[in-house]
Amino acid sequence: MDFTHPELCAQTRPVNCLINGRAVIPDKHNWTRLLVAIIEQFIKENNPNLGVLDRKPLYGRNVFFRHHKPDFGACFKLSNGKWIYTNYNPQTIVTIIGNLCRYCGVPLNNVFITYVPKDSHVLRRKCNHALLTKPKTAVSDKTKAAIMAILEKHFSNGIRLGSIIDINKLKNFYLAASGEELSSEIEISSLLYVIGIQHKDKVFAISSNGKKDLMRLLDRLISEDNRLFFYEEFYDAHVAFLQAMYIFSPELLKTVLSGILPSLRYSRICFSIEDCVTVESEILRRYETAVCLSYEQLKARLPYVPIDKIKQVLAQNRDFIWVNTGIYTHTSKLEIDKAEQRAIEQRIEGKIAEQGYVSLANIAVSNNLERNPELSETAVKNGLFQICLADRYEKRGNIITPKGSVLNSVAVFKDYCLSHDRLTLDKLLGFEKEISCNGYNQSLFVAYDTMVRVDKDTFVSEGEIEFDIELTDNALARFVKTDVIPLRAVKSFTLFPYVDGYPWNLFLLESYCRRFSNLLKFQCLSVNSRNVGAIFRKSAGFTDYPAVLAYAVANSDVRLREKEVGDFLFESGYVARRTGVISNVITKARMLRER
Repeated sequence: MDFTHPELCAQTRPVNCLINGRAVIPDKHNWTRLLVAIIEQFIKENNPNLGVLDRKPLYGRNVFFRHHKPDFGACFKLSNGKWIYTNYNPQTIVTIIGNLCRYCGVPLNNVFITYVPKDSHVLRRKCNHALLTKPKTAVSDKTKAAIMAILEKHFSNGIRLGSIIDINKLKNFYLAASGEELSSEIEISSLLYVIGIQHKDKVFAISSNGKKDLMRLLDRLISEDNRLFFYEEFYDAHVAFLQAMYIFSPELLKTVLSGILPSLRYSRICFSIEDCVTVESEILRRYETAVCLSYEQLKARLPYVPIDKIKQVLAQNRDFIWVNTGIYTHTSKLEIDKAEQRAIEQRIEGKIAEQGYVSLANIAVSNNLERNPELSETAVKNGLFQICLADRYEKRGNIITPKGSVLNSVAVFKDYCLSHDRLTLDKLLGFEKEISCNGYNQSLFVAYDTMVRVDKDTFVSEGEIEFDIELTDNALARFVKTDVIPLRAVKSFTLFPYVDGYPWNLFLLESYCRRFSNLLKFQCLSVNSRNVGAIFRKSAGFTDYPAVLAYAVANSDVRLREKEVGDFLFESGYVARRTGVISNVITKARMLRER
């Protein structure tokens, strides 16, 4: 069934239906009775979404459930005492079935419906259905066995029902093997559907022994505590066994399994023994006997679940706590010291009342660390937060704030910088690590905006330093003979005025150009400690740093080729590495040269 093309179901009748792996059996093989059977299945399951369908439509403008029998058209009374209007053609009912399943929370990937033309003896070239009717003429077991043998030997990749060539080949192989022609009374297409497995537009031969072997394999795997199987993982693990049965793809495996084991639960990418089995639930079960598990250990215990799915669940579900690289625990494994928990909660409440946030890095958890020797300090802190605090607070990186509040990390860094007369680079980056867990650049950017960098390792407050702006601009202008120079082009500070207590260097010069100069500005692609960037005249009116770079390239003698321009910018100190902006710079530089 392709729900995006209900028109394919015109002049057809349904023969089989699976929803979430459960068979839905209508009392008659027509679309109206299938719709009724599906609704009755949802009623039996107490699907909570059905309750409002006496106020909402699924198709057209009228409500779906009616309290009284309509005065016109065909209708049907359900077991819940309500009526549905059924005077629709097959393609409309297919649309309604799709809408109903979606509304009741069933993905259409979990809805398998097979159908046949009303005149099932008519062979359709574009068949997308399963023909489960019996052949008109009784076929002997000997004939069935002979055709099965032919399919296994000559049609291991399936026989195309819409192909006259394939059907004629089958007849010829049968004649050669038995010395007799197939009876013209035998409806070959129907016979093939009976003895084989239909997948897309082909029928495949899967022997009864092969089906039994596959069922035994699954019984053994389930008895070994495997409950969830992704088709591709299962296929790769048993590829030789499956190919010996002429199952040559995970997609065909899915079709075979759903036919021989309808009691299992099937979805688009996996199957399981019950509806409630998920990757998350299977991972959690593995923590019943372990405190910490790595990706590889979980994969070994869940051989039919892709490792990418395991990683995705561990990363997205906050109840799984990061311990170390590739290693996780679960909140259920954490033993909590109640006294220390209360102390932590009081400290957090006090700090948030005082400053609006608190850093988890500054919370002591020594007692809980002793209780959980297998866990890292980070794991213990994050686990404590998830168990004891997540209902009241939010955590971004290491910063804890009340739920619903918006943390302005720039304001936090700015407040931190303004509260110090002097900060080392290590202390600044250490604070950023406390705040965001990933550090570097945001705090450095804020420090440049609020303080003065006097050397590689030190920032001081504005009140600690005073520049003679006029004399400094005059000295610097001697170096900026064009509108742009790299910062590193200033190689001597003998002409620069004295700054009390701080010798001139490129770090101090960068800070000066960023915020104090009346004549010049400084820019770079990203803040850094390598003296990479450009000094340029404010009067040049550059709109962004690529425009600065383009001007520098245009006024050089470098050829406008990507490698040569990249080498020029890198070696001159305009960029820290050969970046993706080079092509944009070349385009702008070419336009400048043409002018």
